Amino acid sequence: MWVLWLMPLLQCANLVFFYFVATYHYYFWYNNGLLLMVCFYVGLLGGSVYVNGYMRINKDLPLAKREFALSTVSVADSLGIVFADLSGLFIQSCLYESNEISGSVVSCPI
Repeated sequence: MWVLWLMPLLQCANLVFFYFVATYHYYFWYNNGLLLMVCFYVGLLGGSVYVNGYMRINKDLPLAKREFALSTVSVADSLGIVFADLSGLFIQSCLYESNEISGSVVSCPI
C-alpha cells in the first residue's frame, strides 16, 4: 500500500525536475536524449498510479461498496485533471516569464 503513496510523491519530484530544466536550461538533458527517457518514466509512473489505484479498490473493498468507490475515484480523477490543467496555466506563465516569452494567458502569481 505504501507504494501507492510513493508514486505521487515521485510525480511531484518529476514536476520540480522538469520545472528546473525548463527554467535554467540544463542542456545536458536536451542534447543526449535523456529527457525523453525521463518523459517515458513519467508516463509509466502515471499509468501505474492509475492502474494500481483501481486494482486496490477492486481487491480491498467488498462488492457492495466497490461500484460506488470506483465511480467516486473516477470523478476524483477527472477533478484532479482539471486542477492539474489550471495549475499548469500558472506554471506555464511563470516559465514564460523566466524565459522572457510573451503570450501567457494568465500572469505568474510569484
